[in-house]
Amino acid sequence: MEESANPALTPRDIILRYGLICGALAILFVAILYLIDAGLIFGYYAYIGFLFTFGVSVIASVKRRKYNDDMISYGDAVTTSLAVFSIGQTMYTLFMLLLYFVIDPHLIEKMKSVQIDKMDGMLRNGTINKVQYTAAQSSIENMNSNTILFYSITGLIVIVIISLLIFLLTSIFIKNESPFKKELN
Repeated sequence: MEESANPALTPRDIILRYGLICGALAILFVAILYLIDAGLIFGYYAYIGFLFTFGVSVIASVKRRKYNDDMISYGDAVTTSLAVFSIGQTMYTLFMLLLYFVIDPHLIEKMKSVQIDKMDGMLRNGTINKVQYTAAQSSIENMNSNTILFYSITGLIVIVIISLLIFLLTSIFIKNESPFKKELN
């Protein structure tokens, strides 16, 4: 018996494949930003990487539906999107920690400099007052590797929770349940 050239992917295969794609895209994007100018990874450009990972996560759910005879339950759509996103963001977070602690240990100082420059601009524009500036400057100057590690881990947890809320909404449009599904009493 001959195997087909394109066998159907299992849900686990889809989650792993697209999770790795998510992580690779996020890492590639931040690496490009870092190579252009390390300061860019601390600005709004970095959020574009999140859009990539959200998009690929939703595509993974659609792909899972396709490989399941165009049927996927709401729960499976949420689970697939969230799992893919979590894998990608974990890879991204680990890369960022590697970037901070191994590849470029001076990146923390660069981050502080970028933040102080932004604060200077906010002070000049009147967005913040001198007391707020002094408090923020003190907080920024006290950042160290432990602070970065803490913010990275808590940031990962928070973004996964936020993504869960987003995927609860997007999965409404992805789901396609069988009308012949029997309910268990």
